[in-house]
Amino acid sequence: MKNNVAFRLVAGSVLLAATLSIPCLAQTATPQIARVQLIHIKPDMLTEWLDLQKNEVVPALKKAGAKSRTVYATGLFGNAYEFVIITPIDKYAELDAGNPMNKALGQPASFRLADKLRKCTESSTSYAITRLTDLSNVPEGPTPQMLVTARYRITPGKSAEFRNLVKSEILPIYKKAKTGLIVNARGVGANPNDVTMSTVITKYADLDGGPFLTKQLGQDGAAKVNAKFLGIRTLMDVYVRTKVDDLSF
Repeated sequence: MKNNVAFRLVAGSVLLAATLSIPCLAQTATPQIARVQLIHIKPDMLTEWLDLQKNEVVPALKKAGAKSRTVYATGLFGNAYEFVIITPIDKYAELDAGNPMNKALGQPASFRLADKLRKCTESSTSYAITRLTDLSNVPEGPTPQMLVTARYRITPGKSAEFRNLVKSEILPIYKKAKTGLIVNARGVGANPNDVTMSTVITKYADLDGGPFLTKQLGQDGAAKVNAKFLGIRTLMDVYVRTKVDDLSF
């Protein structure tokens, strides 16, 4: 697993989106909140960080009662040695309980582990996201293994227009194609005007053939849909990310 992760963490970024057929899709009615940690690891400390996460952090979180977390590595397109850790929360009040590592390990051991992790880390930031369930077509079953995520900055005052257009112009295309679409709004810790739209894929070959809308509507059809978003959203960046199973539960 270490060699595979290291291989995936070696490249830059590309503006692509892709499609994948999924046999069964479902929509959850309750908005979902999560804490997202975006971490850049020192290249020479990658193996140590992966070992710490797998052998110490994950067991401690499970002991503390954490229900789940998902870790993605930025793949061949994006910032090298970058990981995204997504931890769902039912409500912000949960965070008042403090660091779950202290609960699992005791404060001295928790501090020692945190110090070891810091030595592996180049930089780290965190922010909240809220799933926009009415704009998403979320796949049933396990968390997707690969995502192509586009981050858009919504023009102030245009949020309602953006949501209406996604709901009427984009979401039906994903549903018809039985393709996973996960839409999240960023919150505390990030620019609240930013929204991410993630397309589910299973392999890099799914990137062949061009963007999702072009595959479904043809070049002219896709151009007509995209034209409706002019002045409403600005594309900031696009990443391909791969789930790290050993660090997720």
